[in-house]
Amino acid sequence: MPLSVPSLELQEKTLRQQQQIQALIAQNEALLARVRELETAPPVPPVPVPAVLPPAILQPVAAESVKLEPAPPPTPPAPIVPPPSAEPAILPNADGLIDLTALLIQTRDGDDVNPFAVRSLPADAIREVTLHVQGVIGGAAPCALINQRTVQPEQTIESLTLVGIEPNAVLVRHAGHLLRLPVAEKSVRIRLPL
Repeated sequence: MPLSVPSLELQEKTLRQQQQIQALIAQNEALLARVRELETAPPVPPVPVPAVLPPAILQPVAAESVKLEPAPPPTPPAPIVPPPSAEPAILPNADGLIDLTALLIQTRDGDDVNPFAVRSLPADAIREVTLHVQGVIGGAAPCALINQRTVQPEQTIESLTLVGIEPNAVLVRHAGHLLRLPVAEKSVRIRLPL
């Protein structure tokens, strides 16, 4: 079997591949030399940034070139009437009920108060009030929308006095007890003694 002589095309292809490999090796060696140079060079100190801008930057722009209307002054946020003090407020339970009758039952002086005893009044001595806080409105004269009526602080609704308006609730007072009624889709029932 005769040996085939490599063709001229194959020799040229091989030569080009060898030249490309040699060029890649030379490029790799140059990059490695640059990395070594950077690793051994002293670190460059950071350029300090001036605390005050140069006067050229602070020069005002000529009024003729840019005509801007002055921006309106920012409007302060609407004031919300704060609660009268940091006293704790009574919240409705999961059923939307606040039962003040148990709190207002008088105990005789000297009697031990049992927190587990069920305290209640007869049904004819209890009045139930339903309040639906639909929203609060801030502004110069904040108010709340309760039972489709606007009520301002110090006004009375269903024998409860509005004493504070919060972003998501109102504070009402009855017989010295502070109640927090949330803004919600569900009404809050409040049981009051007569």
